[in-house]
Amino acid sequence: MKTLDRPRIYKFDNVKLLVIALVVVGSFAETFTDQSDMFRSWFIFVYSFHAPMYIFLNGLFQKPFQKGQHPNLHKISYYLILGFALKIAICLLRRWNGEDVGLDMFGGATIDWFFFVIVMYTITLYLLKNVHRYIVLPVTVVLGIVAGFLPLGDEFYLMRYFVFLPFYAAGYYLTPSRVRKFSHRLNVKLAGVAFLVIYFVLCFRERDAIYPLRMLFTGRNPYAIVPIEGCTFYHRMLCYGISAIMIISVLAIIPNRKVPVLTRLGRNTLSVLFWHYPLVLILWHVGAFDLLMPLGDPLWKITVLTAAVLFALILSFGVFSWPLKKLEELIKKIPPVPCVVMDSVMLISAILVNLFPD
Repeated sequence: MKTLDRPRIYKFDNVKLLVIALVVVGSFAETFTDQSDMFRSWFIFVYSFHAPMYIFLNGLFQKPFQKGQHPNLHKISYYLILGFALKIAICLLRRWNGEDVGLDMFGGATIDWFFFVIVMYTITLYLLKNVHRYIVLPVTVVLGIVAGFLPLGDEFYLMRYFVFLPFYAAGYYLTPSRVRKFSHRLNVKLAGVAFLVIYFVLCFRERDAIYPLRMLFTGRNPYAIVPIEGCTFYHRMLCYGISAIMIISVLAIIPNRKVPVLTRLGRNTLSVLFWHYPLVLILWHVGAFDLLMPLGDPLWKITVLTAAVLFALILSFGVFSWPLKKLEELIKKIPPVPCVVMDSVMLISAILVNLFPD
């Protein structure tokens, strides 16, 4: 049975903080990709692994289902509430910014997709609890590759569900201690450093060749619309390879020691994921980003990257994680049957909103 190792493995708190900081950097960088080659390079570097790695880590700390065990209904309720709340907030803020957008309760390209996909993964691994991992893992990879040929997209997050499923499954079938021991090996560390440096340089020096892969790294696009001539399954396999090696490389270079303040902040990454995008939309509305351009090049770019990292660190503090933790504690007090009823009401309400948007 897979358990959370004790004492706490600090490496994973450090990794989660780094990854969530890169999520915020990616959100900031995406805003400026039309204006800066540097941000296009940062975007493709970050997006090549930050979502797969965050999903891998979520799978890593999902305990395998044992005989007779049921899915964590409280976790499902918690993630559904966060997902729908975030979806509504983002829609309202985008309208506030003057965008003519509707409220799609079962799709979309914004960050809320993560919460719904994790719910789908939790249920999927429960349904597959009696299937051997040596069957599940290769099948998830095949499904991720085949999905690119299908006319899927943001509807029900199906494309992202299939594309990122291998990373969640890989984490699910591993244990934190095994990952720590493997990533601690000297040869893995040396190879990880080498790959990170080489890939980082390539993202800047060979940007035009690598940047078209962005639509595959985001996990939401079929091959037919990717701006690569003859894009097909081997491009997805290339992206899978890059993401997997990047995950191993980052795990290898992050220390397994407690860093004052920072390691503890790594326990609150969900709050950063939840709050950062709505706050970015607010910053756009008040014109905060417009104040950076007069700083000149490269100072405005350095300021954006620095602000993104500081943004992630600030959102990791307790004042932002407290509401989410209180919500989670409240949901845990609800008996299983009312949890199912609550989830059903949320889903039915979402269906009605989609059917009758006005």
